[in-house]
Amino acid sequence: MDYLAQLIHEKSTISAFPNHFKHTDRLIDLEIARVRAQLFQCNFDDDLPKLPELESHEDIVTLQEKVYVPTKEHPEFNFVGRILGPRGMTAKQLEHETGCKIMVRGRGSLRDTKKEEANRGKPNWEHLEDNLHILIQCEDTEKRARSKLEKAVGRVKKLLVPTNNGIDELKRKQLMELSIINGTYRSAIGPKNPPSIPRLTPLSMLSHMHLPISPPPFVSSATTHSHSNNHPFFGSPLPSP
Repeated sequence: MDYLAQLIHEKSTISAFPNHFKHTDRLIDLEIARVRAQLFQCNFDDDLPKLPELESHEDIVTLQEKVYVPTKEHPEFNFVGRILGPRGMTAKQLEHETGCKIMVRGRGSLRDTKKEEANRGKPNWEHLEDNLHILIQCEDTEKRARSKLEKAVGRVKKLLVPTNNGIDELKRKQLMELSIINGTYRSAIGPKNPPSIPRLTPLSMLSHMHLPISPPPFVSSATTHSHSNNHPFFGSPLPSP
């Protein structure tokens, strides 16, 4: 836990100097994703077989699918916060594991309701006419994109099922992660028995470079649309195209 807290602190420090430490920033992102996967693994059972081999002659396509949020059935449940997680890190982990972009779209996707009403009907804001949904996109060869998309859709759908027994393991992990981000986490195990997570050296981290922590920056497309800040647990929204 202390190691993850140190990584997040270093990430925050580097973020104060944009465009100066691109490679360092990416390596820290990779290490954060690796540590998070061990500490906060959601234990999904929907993993698909190995992706088809990449053929050089195949065209690259962009596939997408919408997963609608069941707000009518569960109006009080914070689905968006559950998908995004603290500082958008749950969604980033989903992106990292599935190779897809995860975006919040539709009515209620903006935390500023006045801004949402002002932009409704404008170009590039057409999604505001639709019900609240999670838009999942994947860019790859067709077979690989379909496989990735199926995996991502399955995981998102599982996150959109409210817990019935009052025990929400994902929320517990997200709250723990939030306390790490805020520097308020106190380990129940004690300093003598911390979880054993091997640290990667700079050379060993290079073997993970083919696994992107997140898709390319989305600022080139539409502005981020997320109301994650509605919830006191969740800070900055997830970037989106």
